[in-house]
Amino acid sequence: MKHNEYEYLLNKIYYNGILKKQGMNADIYQRMQNEYSNLDMKNLVEGKLDSEYAFRKSFLVVRNYVQQAIKDGMKSFQFTMRAGDITKLTYMVDMLNRNFFDKQSLDQIIITANSVFSQYNLKN
Repeated sequence: MKHNEYEYLLNKIYYNGILKKQGMNADIYQRMQNEYSNLDMKNLVEGKLDSEYAFRKSFLVVRNYVQQAIKDGMKSFQFTMRAGDITKLTYMVDMLNRNFFDKQSLDQIIITANSVFSQYNLKN
């Protein structure tokens, strides 16, 4: 997935001023993507965990920002959302509470959250 989906989700929920102030931009996702690409199974087998640590560290930052964005979006727009969409978003927040480091699952959560939020004419 491209960092555009991540950035789209954050822009849909937050004002640009908040994103810049908090450093919540596509660069964070891009860093995680690069560290994911640098994971080398040979090094993991040999016990060299530097690349895995770097990936997990950046993954946690992205995962936490995505989770907070979904929570904030639900809080801000819950009165205009359908119950089924709130249920989907609540499930995604619960999934993000779990201890996982699967980039594909995180990407799918971001895509699904975007599809839910894009149905509404949000002011951001």
